[in-house]
Amino acid sequence: MEVNFGRSAPFSIGVEEEFQLLSPESYELVSRFDEVAEAAGDERVKPELLQSVLEVATSVGRNVPEAIEEARGLRASLRDAAAERGTLIASAGTHPFSRYEHQDVTDAPRYVGLIEKMQWVAERELIFGLHVHVGMGSGDETIWVANALRTRLPELLALSANSPFWHGRDTGLASTRIKVFDPFPRSGLPPTFASFADFEALVERGIKTNSFSDYTYIWWDLRPHPRLGTVEVRICDAQTRIDTVAALVALVQSLAATLAERYDRDGTLPVQPITLVAENKWRAARYGLDADLIWLERDEERPAREALRHLVELAEPAARRLGCASELALVEEVLRRGTGADEQRRVAADGDSLLAVAQFLAATTVEGL
Repeated sequence: MEVNFGRSAPFSIGVEEEFQLLSPESYELVSRFDEVAEAAGDERVKPELLQSVLEVATSVGRNVPEAIEEARGLRASLRDAAAERGTLIASAGTHPFSRYEHQDVTDAPRYVGLIEKMQWVAERELIFGLHVHVGMGSGDETIWVANALRTRLPELLALSANSPFWHGRDTGLASTRIKVFDPFPRSGLPPTFASFADFEALVERGIKTNSFSDYTYIWWDLRPHPRLGTVEVRICDAQTRIDTVAALVALVQSLAATLAERYDRDGTLPVQPITLVAENKWRAARYGLDADLIWLERDEERPAREALRHLVELAEPAARRLGCASELALVEEVLRRGTGADEQRRVAADGDSLLAVAQFLAATTVEGL
């Protein structure tokens, strides 16, 4: 296993976004990754399991403003490359009405192998996420930050929920994406580990038993990424508004930094029971910012918005040191406006159609670029 913790600046940032490729006439998904990637001519543009999905990954950013500026530029270049090939881009956790049965699988060994092994479970993966990487100083620091950050994943899901529609209907969930992904093996909330050596041992056993070929086939909501030297937060739905991406990235970075500093000071961090974290994750998936989440340190319930304001307060000192206080402040705008799921439902009600939702997603994804 290649291990590169400590190779980049402390708490450096990487952002991965998965975009939808849409027809400008019907606003349905179209399997045209190869054409758009060719037009883009950018190694940061990467394929995913399905040809109607396009992923972009920023380079290593020294800070959040730098990473978001690159992400903004990537959206603009993708918009132009897609337009050159008669396509639109859009960003949300799911498409409001396109069906997974109508998508083409990417012809690459990794993806063909996934379909062959997992069948219907993988075929259904017509979902789109936002992944945030934060550079860590050591393997053990990464493990303890991951153990503690697991407790905060439901708040991040509540804030990022942006997938209320699936196959032409309102599912009643704020994040349908997270539930579509749940049947994948090695998905969901991660276990806790006592050390990085324990994580390495698990990966070695998984490879030895032909469970997976390497750790990138472990798809937890949060995982160490030794090759990149990061902790990777994977729970968030793809975001339509670039400003919401900035808010989430700033919150993830400043929380990770806060926890890392506590670990360096105390040598350990508190860990909450996975069953109660999972209960909060379900509430966040179902209700988004309207959820009542368990305050695990007190065994009380409180509104998700209150929990997130508490997290922002916790993260603010680190955000000021890291230069992302203005991006962290954007969390409050999301709390006032509502999640992407809330916005999609308002558009559906106003326009009386899911076509209006798809049009809104395409327009808002590239708004202000």
